[in-house]
Amino acid sequence: MHWVSWDRTDRDNPKLLAEAGPEVLAEFGPDSALVDGVRWDLAATPVSGAVACVDGTELVKSGPWKGEREVPLMVDGRQYLLVNEDSADWIIDNAAGEKVAQFSGRNHGVRVANLEFEGETDLPLVDIVALAWVSRLALENKTMGSSKALIATLVLLTIVAVLVLIF
Repeated sequence: MHWVSWDRTDRDNPKLLAEAGPEVLAEFGPDSALVDGVRWDLAATPVSGAVACVDGTELVKSGPWKGEREVPLMVDGRQYLLVNEDSADWIIDNAAGEKVAQFSGRNHGVRVANLEFEGETDLPLVDIVALAWVSRLALENKTMGSSKALIATLVLLTIVAVLVLIF
């Protein structure tokens, strides 16, 4: 497998696909995921990071991604680092500092949100799913921040335009 993608046919319950499918690697709900028949309980905020637990045991934990250029991630005892190279492009390094994957918010990146591995990956399924989930959260957070800034700018420009028309 060289990459994973998201099937968002059901927007509230996206599925993580091996490449373009049809193989489903995981099914996500609002606060849980089903990975290889095992339920993950999910919690995530941009300030505190993401956590996935299986039967009360922490399996995945990330650092906060709000405003961060580097996000540490621990998956079943293995360390990764998500590095924001520029506003939309990210890489994922393993504990040895080797690049294992990349993702981007460019060209419909949040809607498509593909995670591309460096060649044919031999990462465990739990790592693939965790990396895809946290990368998607990071992209969604970046988009929300950009959207809020754009909305604030438009509101300010509207107020200025109204004041110019009145006076």
